[in-house]
Amino acid sequence: MNRLLLASAFMVMLASCGPSTFIVSRDSSSYYFGSESQSLKRMICDTGDLERVLRDAEIPEHLKSDFNEYVCTEKRSREKVIALYAFLSPEEKRSLKRAFSMRGYMVNHVAC
Repeated sequence: MNRLLLASAFMVMLASCGPSTFIVSRDSSSYYFGSESQSLKRMICDTGDLERVLRDAEIPEHLKSDFNEYVCTEKRSREKVIALYAFLSPEEKRSLKRAFSMRGYMVNHVAC
């Protein structure tokens, strides 16, 4: 819980720094992870892919549900996703990106 509180404190600071997550791409579509785009929601949420990615990622369980909430529900929030992502360790960030790759997504590649 303290991690989430600290993440919230950084939210405003991080939001002013521009995108600070990573790009997920599939089928000629690319989005920053955490974008509030309806198209991203269809691509990773409506398909169930984000649930599978989060299940594979080696990140704390409570953050998995937070990521799902702030990416896939009516509570979508770019700022909260950025804050959560910023709080992950370097290895946890790599694990999350690897989990997307394992599910057929390209990471940090802009599709043409």
